[in-house]
Amino acid sequence: MNERKIGIILSYLNIFLQVIIGFIYVPILLKYMGQSEYGLYQLMGSLIAYFSVMDFGLTSATIRGYIEYKTNKEFKRIENFLAMTQRIYMVICVIALLIGSIIYNYLDKIFNSSLNVNELIAAKYIFLLLLLNIIITFLGMVYRSVITANEKFLFMKGIETLQLIIQPFAVIAVMQISPTALAMVIVMTLINLILTILRVYYCYNKLNMKIHFYYWDKIAIREMKKLSLSVFIVTVIDQVFWKTNQIILGIISGVDEVAVYAVASLIYMNYMALSIAITGVYSPKIMKMVSEQVDIKILSGEFLRIGRLQYYLLALVLSGFFIFGKEFIIIWCNYNFINAYYIALIIILPFTIDLIQNIGSIIMKAKNIYGFRAKVYFIIGITNICVSIPLANFYGSIGCAIACGISIFVSNLIMNVYFNRVLNLDILFFWKQILRITISVILCSFIGMLLNYILGIGSIAILVVKLLLYTIIYLIIMWITSFNKDEKVLVLKLKNKLL
Repeated sequence: MNERKIGIILSYLNIFLQVIIGFIYVPILLKYMGQSEYGLYQLMGSLIAYFSVMDFGLTSATIRGYIEYKTNKEFKRIENFLAMTQRIYMVICVIALLIGSIIYNYLDKIFNSSLNVNELIAAKYIFLLLLLNIIITFLGMVYRSVITANEKFLFMKGIETLQLIIQPFAVIAVMQISPTALAMVIVMTLINLILTILRVYYCYNKLNMKIHFYYWDKIAIREMKKLSLSVFIVTVIDQVFWKTNQIILGIISGVDEVAVYAVASLIYMNYMALSIAITGVYSPKIMKMVSEQVDIKILSGEFLRIGRLQYYLLALVLSGFFIFGKEFIIIWCNYNFINAYYIALIIILPFTIDLIQNIGSIIMKAKNIYGFRAKVYFIIGITNICVSIPLANFYGSIGCAIACGISIFVSNLIMNVYFNRVLNLDILFFWKQILRITISVILCSFIGMLLNYILGIGSIAILVVKLLLYTIIYLIIMWITSFNKDEKVLVLKLKNKLL
């Protein structure tokens, strides 16, 4: 089994662990910290998340450049390229610290009307630690990129698995002494530092990575700037979509409403991870195919093949959440978080389109024509903010979700036209295939609702039984009505390996 397949398996293992741990972890945090303290952590996390955009798309540019130079066997240029990238990241860290210090001094003015004195003091400490966390992440980004470009998914995903397991236990242990958001952030920062050191060690000792500055490569910088700027803009808008609403709610409605939206965000971020698990592993392969200038029909075939696989999984989760999600939210948290069900559903419905087509974005990055997506997302992101503020005033968290969902849907329409006319991907055939699968998904949903009615609402055990039965029904119907020959072979191989 090659590293790519191992990477996909470990990615889904990590998602499974993340869901299971989150199911247990979040209620424990709420029990120890309370809704307000948890909302405070999520609010500061949403604010500090904007600093992640200061990566400026360098990660994608580094992976692309590394693969291109490695394909051409320009090893000296790789050393120089990585040295330049590392220097740029150091400059970014200095800028992040300067901006962070300015924001720190204005936190009490920004949240004066929604946070009390004690919450503002705690917020400042949390902000500083999260800022340190993001600096550590930036300093380790070159090493992450090198591991990804070399397709060493066993180590990369193994580290993520380790973090998923260790972090909750460490946080809960600290909660026994100090049940605060600040204590949780201290633990997270220490773990991030340790794992970054492990990645550095792996790159130098296992991958024989070499970084040496020879000269300022203007050609490489020009190529980096073109892709980095586009990725940067899209990353900013991603933060607008996924984090700004929580800040708007924090200013308008307070930390309790932020906590509800944060629970919904855990759901749609895990949903996103199901798709990205495949895309992240196939990204180096797609970039290599574009670098080798393979025929567009081959790329279009990969776009459809991977999109179908993503849709099977996402449609199972989406339909299952539609049927059983409300019950899940009540059991997981409590009835106070019921709006999280509607928020998550409003967002993940249109978001599914984007997720099953994200190979198109990888092709755009590889071709260094990501600028169009950046322009579209910039306009849509600004529109989202303008619509979210009045809707938040009238409808709270539900209003923010509606603004986000509409924005995502409009951007999907525009990108589909671009994929068809500029990338020459066979979008019409793609959607014919997806719609055929959707008919089967609707059939599964009706059966699932009947199953839910017959078994009724009860304990966690009953919910688990219903989810297992629905998954089996879904797979049987898809096997009969939708799986093609290659997909059936893939399922049989997976079944044999699991057995």
